[in-house]
Amino acid sequence: MAGRREKKNTIQGKWLKEALAAQEMTVYRLAKELGYSREKFYRHIGNKTYLSSESLAEIATKFPTMNMRYVLTGEGKPIIS
Repeated sequence: MAGRREKKNTIQGKWLKEALAAQEMTVYRLAKELGYSREKFYRHIGNKTYLSSESLAEIATKFPTMNMRYVLTGEGKPIIS
């Protein structure tokens, strides 16, 4: 169990929040456009849950300028030019 806790600290929801801000988008708009509850994303931003690969794929498809590498790792810039 300790290993999982250590892993969780390496993926941070703040990167999604920063990527959304760079896109001038709110969590509400993201959730509405993807058909999810806002709580799904707020829990991730609060580092309480992970996003599924399906959710990440939907974000990448719907918002192609959002840098998914940044959302996952914090590396690079939040927006793809």
